[in-house]
Amino acid sequence: MTYNKNLVSRVYLFVVVAIVIWLLVDRGSEMLDLFSTSHPVLLVSLVVFAFLPFFANTAFWTIALKELGEEITWKQVNEAAFKTTLTRYLPGGIWLFASRSLALKNEGVATHSLIVLFGLENLLAIPIAVLIGSLLLAASYGVPAWTVWVSLSLLATIAVSARPILDKFMTWWSKRKVLGTPKKISNSGILKMYLSLFLYWLVFGTVFYTYLRSVGQSIEWTTAVGGFSLFWRISLFAPFAPHGLGVFEPSFIALADWTMNALLLVGAFRIVLLVRDLLLTGIAGFFMKKSSQT
Repeated sequence: MTYNKNLVSRVYLFVVVAIVIWLLVDRGSEMLDLFSTSHPVLLVSLVVFAFLPFFANTAFWTIALKELGEEITWKQVNEAAFKTTLTRYLPGGIWLFASRSLALKNEGVATHSLIVLFGLENLLAIPIAVLIGSLLLAASYGVPAWTVWVSLSLLATIAVSARPILDKFMTWWSKRKVLGTPKKISNSGILKMYLSLFLYWLVFGTVFYTYLRSVGQSIEWTTAVGGFSLFWRISLFAPFAPHGLGVFEPSFIALADWTMNALLLVGAFRIVLLVRDLLLTGIAGFFMKKSSQT
């Protein structure tokens, strides 16, 4: 079974690398033109900067699982995330969560905690991304102020109702599976989750803004981060698009009022993320494998 999993992982990694090579051969000159004005050190720094939202996301997972009573460390969550990060490029939108959950289940995390975590991540991340997007775009791009109030109302409603609903679910599951009394999610835990998600979207949007500036594109920070948070989160709802590919790009271009010539420019941001994810996978495949064998 382990051999088959490793074989599938290697085949998928080979396919991803093959696609990257094909893109470089077919559209390489156009892509290189985008980065030609950027200093190599700046590009390397950009890839390193792209690690920060990854770690902010794993911090959210760690906080949430601990609130649900799981004995898990940030290191264990990071190892599971490193090993499964390339599954985000599969169509369907669920494979990253499913593969990471399976890896954590092998670490002893209970199934019901992972189910609740899925609900928590979607319940909290969506309104926060929409709130950040509407706030920043209202400040810089003339988006109606009522969208901010709608976002705040949605966030407040979820903050008030999410915890008791999830606590009832945990109690029902525990009775059904004859488990011990479940740990209830604390108000401070919800606050920590909110803060980690705010940090995630602000940092991720800033990485995107830094990328646009590094390729010579003039844009305000509020527009870049606000548009990124709003449309990147929405694009993840498209099950046919791996990682929102082909949904986020035209949406952001329409917001920024750029021509379709900018499609490649915005889309090339995914190269930065792909390089980051390949590095994460490489770390998982070599360093973590060696450490687990010693």
